[in-house]
Amino acid sequence: MYDHHKVATLDDLIEYIKDKEKEKEKDSNYDISYQRRLIDFLENKIKNEYGNITVVAASFLVEKYNKKGSNEISEENQRYYENNEFANLFEERLRLKTKSKKYYLISIEYDNGYPILISGKPDGLNREDNKAKIFEAKSFNLTTFIQFVKEAKDYILNKKVLNIIKTSSSQLILYQYLLDKTQKFGLIGKKDKINLYGKIYLYSDNIGYLSWARKIIEKNFNTIKRIIRKDAKTYNAYNLSLKDGEIININNKNIYYFEIDFRVEYNPKIVENYLKNLNELIKPLK
Repeated sequence: MYDHHKVATLDDLIEYIKDKEKEKEKDSNYDISYQRRLIDFLENKIKNEYGNITVVAASFLVEKYNKKGSNEISEENQRYYENNEFANLFEERLRLKTKSKKYYLISIEYDNGYPILISGKPDGLNREDNKAKIFEAKSFNLTTFIQFVKEAKDYILNKKVLNIIKTSSSQLILYQYLLDKTQKFGLIGKKDKINLYGKIYLYSDNIGYLSWARKIIEKNFNTIKRIIRKDAKTYNAYNLSLKDGEIININNKNIYYFEIDFRVEYNPKIVENYLKNLNELIKPLK
């Protein structure tokens, strides 16, 4: 069920978490005690009260909702972005660096009187001290981008960066909402302050491709920041910065990357819009 691109049921979610539990016992990315509390809560509280209700992935809502936005990239230009192997690698490095873990966060919402469970899993969640920090990482394969996109590369690259910032910001805002709801369920300890952090990794096995992309982003970075400031309600991002990356050796191949980091301002209107359009977004896949 849970590839974050489907509408499923509570039984599907419970089964998925249980199937992964043995694997997670050896995985320091997960808080195992929390996972067990969550399974018990879903089975003995949520299912008893609501039955086998519909479950929707938070990132799915963001993905579907953003397709209506003016920053959508055409479908023929989507393929260069997908690369799960490197996405997982960068997410793992982010969790290690930030000392964060994976947590499933949940909320019960009502659509036309019917309960729906929304679940989300940020790329990283740090709960040290009295603050919670939520991280969302996106990776962008420059090699396949340059090889696939034949024209207007500069324009499409800049547009894609804006689109990633918009999507990441929306996901982080929705994750903060889910964290607040999960805290109210008593599944996770209450934190007084929640901070949202986005990170984009642009990478390639070709240092020339990386240098070209870095030059284009640097040239247009002030313009990107100006667009975001001007349309703050859409992007909800601030404190954008460019950072040098490193060289990763994977499968005996050097991978070069640099980063774009930003913070996100919580915007309850984003959550309100998703919940308002919940039925419209998931109806075709029920």
